[in-house]
Amino acid sequence: MIALEIKGTKNIMNALLLTGQFDSFLVEDAVITTFNTFHIDGHLVADFYSGEELEELENNQKSTVFSYWSDIRPVCFQLIKGKKTPVSFKVVLHAAPQLMEKIAANPECGVAANLIRSLILNIRYDNGKVTCVTGSAFTTFIMDKSVEKLWDAYVRQLLSGFGLDFEEI
Repeated sequence: MIALEIKGTKNIMNALLLTGQFDSFLVEDAVITTFNTFHIDGHLVADFYSGEELEELENNQKSTVFSYWSDIRPVCFQLIKGKKTPVSFKVVLHAAPQLMEKIAANPECGVAANLIRSLILNIRYDNGKVTCVTGSAFTTFIMDKSVEKLWDAYVRQLLSGFGLDFEEI
């Protein structure tokens, strides 16, 4: 687990809300506080979908648990846009299953993909600062830290690739 403070709040908010750079991530939760606090639960509601639609999601290797950021991003943007900055903003993103499999396939990884429950990226805006914190969860207790190290390295590389400056805190 690492905590990174992003330098340039505007840059990360643009990357998060105005571009598709984070669109392949899944959303567990988003909380936006402006004139009210808006809570978005990213869990998909299976009853909303027909059996065929759920089957199509599964066949296309799409999540049947969480929504993709690409589907939630426009809603969050509508809540945040305006002349005033939000009081706070928090989004909990998960790596898509394909990314978890890719990390598990890395020769430096000593953990099977089926043991990785989630790889998490928490992005929080509060008091004029944006902080990103990584996390991981497994289906069982694991002593091996290779997945966490690879995930942390991936997030650093991702943020750098987006042109975002950060420092570890």
